[in-house]
Amino acid sequence: PNRSFQTTLAMKSSVALHLLLLLHVSFELVSVAAKGRNSNTGLHRGTPVSPKLDPDSHKLFFGKDYPDDEDASKHEPQKFGHPYPALQDTSDYDKDYVKDENNDDGEWKAQMTYDLLRTKISKVKEEYRKTEENEKDIRSQVDVAQKNEANAAHATRDAEARAAKAKWAVESAEEAYRRLQGGGAS
Repeated sequence: PNRSFQTTLAMKSSVALHLLLLLHVSFELVSVAAKGRNSNTGLHRGTPVSPKLDPDSHKLFFGKDYPDDEDASKHEPQKFGHPYPALQDTSDYDKDYVKDENNDDGEWKAQMTYDLLRTKISKVKEEYRKTEENEKDIRSQVDVAQKNEANAAHATRDAEARAAKAKWAVESAEEAYRRLQGGGAS
């Protein structure tokens, strides 16, 4: 138990040391970046470059077209004096331009017609399929109804036959009763 406490404490102190080191490095990087934004001290080398550069200075090398050159007096003036954005006076810009005359010999219209007809055909096929399914359902319902009607008619005939038999039985029983009654009274 004592050993695990020492291990945990050592791990925590190691993590804390790493965090402090990371924070210190982060702080240094942020301070160097903040200084670099306000001054160009980061651009100068403390040690000389070996081998020696020729030309020696960036002013000789980047004098005319350096991207951050504030002095535009040495730059070649534009050929015309239009306001920004500069537009071309000559027709040089369209020598390699592909001319679009919107002429496709009716291909677009033919494709559109084809697409419309294809979608109409697919809709008609889908409607036909649904109608066939509905027709099958209705036919099966009609068949079931006809079978039920035939069964009901058969059941009705059976019931009428049983009712006629029962009526005959009642009438014959009444006749027998009357005979018995008439024979016993005499």
